[in-house]
Amino acid sequence: MENIAAIILQIFILLVFAKVLGGVFEKYKMPKLIGEILAGLIFINLIVFNIIPGNWIGLEISDVHPFADTDLSKFFHIMGELGIIFLLFAVGLETRFSDMMKVGKSASYIAILGVVIPFVGGALFWFHEMIDLNAALLVGAALFGTSTAVGVECLRNLDAMNTNEAKLIISATIIDDILCLALLSIIIGAIRPDADTLSIVLNAVIVIAFVLFMFFFVSRIKKIVSLRRKRIQRRLNKNAGTEEHITEEEPKPMGELGALGIAVLVCLGLAAFSVNIGLAAIIGAFLAGMIFAEFKDTMPVEHNFNVIIYFMLPFFFIWVGMEVQFNIVTTAILPLLGAVLLVAVGTKYAAGFIGGKMGKLSNDSSHLIGVSFIPRGEVGIIVATIGLTSGVFTPDVFTVIILMALITSVITPPLVAHAYRKIEKHRSEVFEELFIEEHNENG
Repeated sequence: MENIAAIILQIFILLVFAKVLGGVFEKYKMPKLIGEILAGLIFINLIVFNIIPGNWIGLEISDVHPFADTDLSKFFHIMGELGIIFLLFAVGLETRFSDMMKVGKSASYIAILGVVIPFVGGALFWFHEMIDLNAALLVGAALFGTSTAVGVECLRNLDAMNTNEAKLIISATIIDDILCLALLSIIIGAIRPDADTLSIVLNAVIVIAFVLFMFFFVSRIKKIVSLRRKRIQRRLNKNAGTEEHITEEEPKPMGELGALGIAVLVCLGLAAFSVNIGLAAIIGAFLAGMIFAEFKDTMPVEHNFNVIIYFMLPFFFIWVGMEVQFNIVTTAILPLLGAVLLVAVGTKYAAGFIGGKMGKLSNDSSHLIGVSFIPRGEVGIIVATIGLTSGVFTPDVFTVIILMALITSVITPPLVAHAYRKIEKHRSEVFEELFIEEHNENG
């Protein structure tokens, strides 16, 4: 095992590097995860090509796969996986069951098309000589997941969160997340070496049954909480203005640290349960977050969970960047990268635009939704790591998916800004025309 002092020094250097680059990207309204991935990518390649000798900081690397078997790699991978589990819990924490019941047809159209079209487009890479069927299925999975964080952050920077388009995008991503996670679990079961038709069907049944059970469980919790609040409110109203002693009071919020401990246990427990029944750990974490979303007033955990994620998630993105080593990547990936980017951008945009039109939205609004669904960000990166660690992806294909996720995340903010300004311009023109017509009528 490497010297503990050297590992601590390596962690310190990488975290500082990641925070600095992440801050630079955040300053220019770009996802900070890009900076964190680039921190790992630049760092490891500087050492691989001996621009910075690794022995200066005690990092010994080999010629075959320079970083794969080091203690630092294992540490970052484990910490990063925990960070992803907690991230999906936080996403679930923002997904109330009641909100899912309110989404309209337009959101459903966009979400369903946003999964089906990109997945089919990605799966067609089976016909590419570099990719077998299992890899093509995972490429499709990497393409159907939208990075909610990137799209929503772009709208927030434009002060567009209160627009109908933003509400529709957020509603569609709720359905999109559920469909993506469920389908990803089925795909993971299908690519296992011992997978057969029976096991694939059984895994699909398990996924559907588990998700439906958790939705039923969450809905029951919601009803119980709602009935309790109504009963308490009726008692308070009945006793208002009297001297009668009220025996039942509104439940007081649990201490944040106590609630955090329970949330971590439930999150890890459901994640472990998901893994042991053949699903992805992130499924259980997401559904655990949905449970706690109904208890935000009595069990506040969001703030402290965000602190945990802020600390742990960079480990994952740094590790991803350090796995992209250009000495083991060939120039043969360039045609594949171009094709994957074309399919990634085209299929998601088409899904958003067509879904918007099916929902009877204008061309400008449908265009905004289409470009908002382009970034893959952390979703594509998670799938890429699953492919690499399971041996389905070669380093070349892994690098293609990582670069696809980075590039789509970089190009989205200016596209969203342009599309939103076009909508605002059109609205101002319409308002001006109405104002002129009203002025002429009164004149």
